[in-house]
Amino acid sequence: MKKLMIAAVLCAFGGMAQSQSSLPQEHINAMACLENMGTSTSWNKCLGLIFAPCVDVEVGSEVHVSCLEGQRENWSASMQFLQKDVTDAITLKSAEDLFEILSGWVNYVSQKCQAGEDATDNSAMAAKQLGCQITELVGLSGEYAACLEGRSTADYCVLKD
Repeated sequence: MKKLMIAAVLCAFGGMAQSQSSLPQEHINAMACLENMGTSTSWNKCLGLIFAPCVDVEVGSEVHVSCLEGQRENWSASMQFLQKDVTDAITLKSAEDLFEILSGWVNYVSQKCQAGEDATDNSAMAAKQLGCQITELVGLSGEYAACLEGRSTADYCVLKD
């Protein structure tokens, strides 16, 4: 099932070599995991895939925070790549709707990921915030992939004819 999902994501990009090399396999696997959550995967398994590069370091340490910062940058790049493809694939009205949604999304993520801050441990707080931001980026990336594959029911995802 996972291989089928990976193939579907790659097909959404028309099989172009540039697209395949622009989206890391680890990201495709994590998005496929989230897509199949509840049927063949679990939240913990998906988190394991998302945070695999940082799992072998002490949680909250400087090395851990640095690793999470790198993961956030990587997921941000994948999200932006998918966002560009979505923007190119949807109608002008849909692109305007998406822009409006994203304006609110940035604020939402900022507020959500700062909730419950514990000012006594700055590195643990930073790790928590980064983890939250990363999972939000993964979710948005998965939604973009679903739009490109024709599986999204989001109002903004109206593909050009």
